Amino acid sequence: MAGLRVHGIVAGALVLLVGCAPMAGDAPAPSASGASDLPAASALPGLPDDTLPGYVVHRTGLDAAILARDALAPAELEALLREAGFEDGIEGRFTARRRRLTEVVARVLRFGDAGGASAYLAWFATHGEDLLGSQTQPAEAPGSLDGGVAFSHGVCDGCTKDTFQYVVAWTRGSYAITLRVGGPAAGPRTAEPLAAVLDEQVAAGG
Repeated sequence: MAGLRVHGIVAGALVLLVGCAPMAGDAPAPSASGASDLPAASALPGLPDDTLPGYVVHRTGLDAAILARDALAPAELEALLREAGFEDGIEGRFTARRRRLTEVVARVLRFGDAGGASAYLAWFATHGEDLLGSQTQPAEAPGSLDGGVAFSHGVCDGCTKDTFQYVVAWTRGSYAITLRVGGPAAGPRTAEPLAAVLDEQVAAGG
């Protein structure tokens, strides 16, 4: 029951921070969950579908080859993942138009032990540009995440389709967790309540 109360409190905060109500002229987006590509990953914890009302939700299983695409040197990251004992992962992607956050991507990666999760976090901490692009800068991680690592990406001058992005990663036991938010309000303040929900789900389901 305590976990449900915490989830409810955080959900209320999200309504205020993210602006879940559609803007004028914007019809509510349907909520839809895609099946995981990897059956084993479907059992992993993640952000619940109702965390962001009105967003379209798609879930995808992750293997080492998919994760390696994050890197400018994919072969090196794939080798690191295998050496670190990466087992499987899942990605939940939430999208909506005309919101303060237009995209939220939550990933939960399972390793054989806590050392493997920490090895991935160490890679993440030194590869911000791989993840968000050349204008990436180190950023403050939410204070509630012990040992969290974060990066932010601003809007490029003259890039009409560019948007603010913020990504944070942390570990919990044998899990490495990442959360990326994009949109006009992307940053630590809007990411923190989402990270709290995601961390709670991993703690309860791990």
